[in-house]
Amino acid sequence: MKRYDTIIAGGGIIGASLAFELARMHHSVLLLDRQEPAREASWAAAGTISPAPDRESSGITAFGCESFRLYPAFISAIEAATGEAAGFHAGGAIELFFDSDAEAARDRRCSQIREAGLDAESISVSEALRREPAINPSARAVLWISDEAYLDPRVLTRVTLNAALRIGVEIRANAEVISLVTTNGRCDGVLAANAQTARAGDLGVRTAEKIEANNVVIASGWRSNEIGGAEMWAPSSAVRGQMVGFGRVAGAPKTILRCEHGYLAPREDGRVVAGSTLEPGVLDKRPTARGLRKIFAAAVEMAPALADAPVVETWAGLRPDSPDHLPIIGSTDIQGLFIATGHYRNGMLLAPATAKYLAEWIVDETVSKHLEPFSPLRFAAAQRKPIASEE
Repeated sequence: MKRYDTIIAGGGIIGASLAFELARMHHSVLLLDRQEPAREASWAAAGTISPAPDRESSGITAFGCESFRLYPAFISAIEAATGEAAGFHAGGAIELFFDSDAEAARDRRCSQIREAGLDAESISVSEALRREPAINPSARAVLWISDEAYLDPRVLTRVTLNAALRIGVEIRANAEVISLVTTNGRCDGVLAANAQTARAGDLGVRTAEKIEANNVVIASGWRSNEIGGAEMWAPSSAVRGQMVGFGRVAGAPKTILRCEHGYLAPREDGRVVAGSTLEPGVLDKRPTARGLRKIFAAAVEMAPALADAPVVETWAGLRPDSPDHLPIIGSTDIQGLFIATGHYRNGMLLAPATAKYLAEWIVDETVSKHLEPFSPLRFAAAQRKPIASEE
């Protein structure tokens, strides 16, 4: 029976980028996905690569800035491995403010971004229109953020998976990791079964295959807590996000636009992706009239030309969340077991840094300070039930 250096459960952008980094460090890697890889949160993402702070956590902001810094080298590496273009565009973003306190809100946001060490400046509406003619001229205040980029997540994840394959990663689709295999406090591998059998409605007992490895990484998105033995360190949950894809139309934006109610992400071919909703605990991936109405309203408010754009696609994805809304990345107190999930709305942004620093931890036992705020151990203690003493 073949024994791998590392098994990764989950074939989204986090699992794919980590597999690529580990293989570059000469690890034998098996990547398992319960369906076709890259068909969950990574497939549904908008593709804005924005390290600008969007929540009160200095740790996640610093990690996002570090990952943004690493992005060009990451893109170069996967493009060199495949000969394919990953489509990374570092073109900045425009944030629009429409309310009566627009200037004050813009100034607060500008200070927040600058305090994170990122480049942002207040610009006039006329200057914003010069840079991006698609914006709504009725905006009351505008912020230009230099340190942002956009990409197509479906393209990036596909290229990353191809890069991993090219350098020796073994990838198995429809292989559902059911549970961990542990011996004497050490994780020795996983039990995996054919996921197609379960989806076909077979009520019989599925045959599970034991696959051995020196290390196991749980990177299964919101389903990470369904893997037996990993629940304590990966209390993940789903947050639905609905999305709209607009077809090409004259006057569509070519720059990332953002306002209080939504955002717009351009694509290379002229399409525009608009999002999104935040619906915790909703597992139904069908878009709703309520959610789409919200997205349409925000999209047209930012870029009026989109009112006449064809709607070519609507969809919803399930983001992986955690109890404190921060990623779960690092080693557990089971030797050989690592977690990489809970990236919430920032999986695309955080992939390069997650892959680099977790790979270094696994291979060289080098623990980066960037990962300290995201330790899986922060949840384990709370979930352990005290054992009653005997009298």
